[in-house]
Amino acid sequence: MTELLPITESLAKIQTWAREHAPDVIFNPPASPSALANFRLKSGRVLPEDMYQAWLICDGEIRKSAGMIGNWRLMPVAEIQAAWGLLSKIAEKGGFSGKEPAKSPYVRHTWWHSSWIPVVTSDVGHYFCIDTDPPEAQRAGQILLFLQNRPERPLVAGSLRAWFDRILRDLEAGVYCYDPEEGFNGEGVL
Repeated sequence: MTELLPITESLAKIQTWAREHAPDVIFNPPASPSALANFRLKSGRVLPEDMYQAWLICDGEIRKSAGMIGNWRLMPVAEIQAAWGLLSKIAEKGGFSGKEPAKSPYVRHTWWHSSWIPVVTSDVGHYFCIDTDPPEAQRAGQILLFLQNRPERPLVAGSLRAWFDRILRDLEAGVYCYDPEEGFNGEGVL
């Protein structure tokens, strides 16, 4: 088994790949440590160290970016905080009442849980999230896919580090192609 690269190295290489092959994928400058601390304070969540390290390299992508993850966009901290806050408030007020998620032993059985931190967006209400409080504590940091209108909550990776490592390896292997008109060839990273 290949050892995972540090997330800082994977993300830096993804950025280099994007500059060379997908120039419409545009990253923000690094997030400030105070922005990350503010989100942690407001959310009350312990965020994985890899998330801090990644966002200190870039604060997600600009709004009009083509999306580094199969046409999905890495979110800036302020956008993460807004999306998390909105979804958590909707759940708190009963807005998801009556919606029944698919059962999974690895994910809390609820439509939305405040322990899910959205980090990548489709820009239409779907998110890849870091799960900070799964039913099994040792799985904290796993990546799940939240589809607002679908009951499934598929697991995508065991951690942000593992997911970015896999995306980088797939990009380098030519699994995904980028076309300036169409974007990436499908959403294969899902």
